[in-house]
Amino acid sequence: MTAQVRKKNTFQSPPAAPALRVAAHGGTKPAGTFAHLGALWRTLRYLRPVQILARLDYRARVLYYKSFLYPFIEYEDHEIPEKPLFNPPHLWRGNAELGKALAKYTFLFLDRPVNMDKKVQWEPQGVSTLWLYNLHYFQWLADLRATDTEEARQTAREMVRDWIENCGTFHPLRWHPYPLSLRLVSWLTHAEWLLEGADGGWRKDFMTSLSQQADHMPRVLEWDVGGNHLIKNLKALAYTGLCLPGRQSTYLEAVSLLKEQLDLQILPDGAHYELSPHYHADVLEDLLDIHALMLKANQVPPQELDDAIDRMAVTLAFYRHPDGGLALFNDGAVGDVDHIDDLLERCGGLGGKLPRQLPYAGYVRLQKKGFCVLMDTGKCCPDDLPAHAHADTLSFELSVGDERVFVNSGTYAYQHELRNTFRGTAAHNTAVVAGTDSAEVWDNFRLGRRPRKVEFSLREEPNTGIGVEAWHDGYKYMGAKHTRRLFLNEEGTDLRGEDVIDSKTEYPVTVHFHLHPDVKYKLTGDHTAELTTARGTKLVFRAKGGRLYDIDSQYAPQFGRSTPTRQLVLRGTWEGGKCQMLWGIKNK
Repeated sequence: MTAQVRKKNTFQSPPAAPALRVAAHGGTKPAGTFAHLGALWRTLRYLRPVQILARLDYRARVLYYKSFLYPFIEYEDHEIPEKPLFNPPHLWRGNAELGKALAKYTFLFLDRPVNMDKKVQWEPQGVSTLWLYNLHYFQWLADLRATDTEEARQTAREMVRDWIENCGTFHPLRWHPYPLSLRLVSWLTHAEWLLEGADGGWRKDFMTSLSQQADHMPRVLEWDVGGNHLIKNLKALAYTGLCLPGRQSTYLEAVSLLKEQLDLQILPDGAHYELSPHYHADVLEDLLDIHALMLKANQVPPQELDDAIDRMAVTLAFYRHPDGGLALFNDGAVGDVDHIDDLLERCGGLGGKLPRQLPYAGYVRLQKKGFCVLMDTGKCCPDDLPAHAHADTLSFELSVGDERVFVNSGTYAYQHELRNTFRGTAAHNTAVVAGTDSAEVWDNFRLGRRPRKVEFSLREEPNTGIGVEAWHDGYKYMGAKHTRRLFLNEEGTDLRGEDVIDSKTEYPVTVHFHLHPDVKYKLTGDHTAELTTARGTKLVFRAKGGRLYDIDSQYAPQFGRSTPTRQLVLRGTWEGGKCQMLWGIKNK
C-alpha cells in the first residue's frame, strides 16, 4: 500500500442513532397512537434481541456513569506516561484555511460557521446535535496543525485543556461512544504535535484524560447499532491498545472483533453492508488508518483486513460518477473528489474495468461512452441497521460526460424537519404509488415497512447495448408491484426507461426525474422536454403513458447544504390493470 499524503479531509461522518433510539430533534412520526405503535412494531421486529438488550443495558449504566463514584471505582490504575508509546501515522492532512479560522475560534461544520470569541462553547445554542458531535470529534485538530504555526498549536492546546476542564467527566453527548471513538483517535494522532514544547502540567492533564477516556471506551461498544459505528469503536480500541501502556489485551481483542465484523459488514462484492456509498468510503478510510497503524507499530495486518481493503477499493470506484464524486443513494454526500482519489491511491490503485453490478449490495452501473447510469436494485439496508436507509429502491442517477443530469436529492441533515422529505421516495428518481413511500421512513433514523423482495437481472448485447430489469414489493401491502427496465445503447447516447405498476386498484402514480441545479430545461409539450447542461450539451426527454410536468425540488450534495432545483414528473395513466410509462433521454 502506498503512503502519499492527501490535501484535506471533508468526509466528516456523522453518527446515526440506531432504530430503537428516539431522535432528539425533528423527524416525522406516524399520526395517532395506534399508527405510531404500528410503525414502531414494524421497525423493532427486524432488530436482533442483542441490540435491544444492549440498548437497555447502556441506558441503565448511564446513570452510574453520571455519578461522582464512577471515576473513582472504574478508572483503571494504568501507568500515565509522558507521551504515547509511539505516534500513529498522520495520513490525512487538514485544511489550513479552516485552521486559520479555528485559530480565531470560528468553527465550521455542516456548512454552518459559529464564532465563539476566544472561548470554546462546548454546547452552543442553535446548532444541531450533529454539529455538536463534530465539535467533540476533535478531527479539526488536523486543520489547526495544517497552518504550521506555533500560534495554532498553542490555540489547540488551550482548546484541549478547556475541554478537559469542562467536559472531562462523563456526559451523554460529549462521551457518547461515537464522538469518544473519533476523539481518542484524533488526540493520539496529533499527540506528538500537541506535546512538543508543552509544559509538564498540560502534558500530565492531557495524558491522564487520554487514559481515562481509553478506560471508558471498551465499556460502551455500540452493539446496539453495529455497522460503521462499531468499526469506529474498534479502531479507537486498536489505537489505545497500541499507543498507551498496559493495553496489549485491548488491542488483541479489537483485532479479533474487527475480523468478525469485516466478515459480517463487507459483502462478497466489496460493498459495505449499510449500502451507502458515503459510509462505504468512511469505513474504507477507517480500515486504511488501522492498516497503517499496524504497520508503524510493527504488527502484521490480518489477511482479512487486506482483503477487505482491496475489495472495497473496487466498489468505491464503482460508486463514483464521471465527475469523481459519489452517487447519492441512502444517507451521504457527493464527497471531496481529491479525498476519494487519495483513498483509492492508498489502496494501491485500480486496474481493469469496473464491474457492471454489485450482486450482493444490489447496485448496477450502465456505462457506455457518454452516458453513465447508476441504479439501486437492492434492499434499503441490513434488516437490523436501518438508520441510513432511504426509500429509494429502483432509483437511478445519470451523468452525461462528467456532468450530472438526473440526481437523487441527497441527505441535507439528520436533525431537521426535512429529514424524511429527503429520505422519501419522491426525493429520488423512481416511481411513487399513491403518494406513499416505498419504505416507511419515520422519526430521523427509523424504518418500518420496507421492500422484502428486490430482484434484478442484467443483460448486455454485443454491439447493441446493456439493460437491467428490476422489481420490488415495497407496495405489496397495497396490492401493487413496481417493475423498472432501463436500456442504454452501445453508443452511450440514448437511455430508455419503462416503469410498470401492476395493481387491481388504479392508484395515482408518478415517476420523478430530479434535475441537477446546473441543468436548464424547457417543457415543449405534455410528453417532451429539452435539457441543456452547463457546458451546452443538449438532450431531449420524451415520455409516453402519462403527462409530463415540472415542479420544485431540492438538491443536497453535502451535509448542511441544499440548493433549489427543479424536477420533471411523469403522471401515469392506467389501462387494463396496469400503469405503463415509457420514457427516454438522448442526445439532441
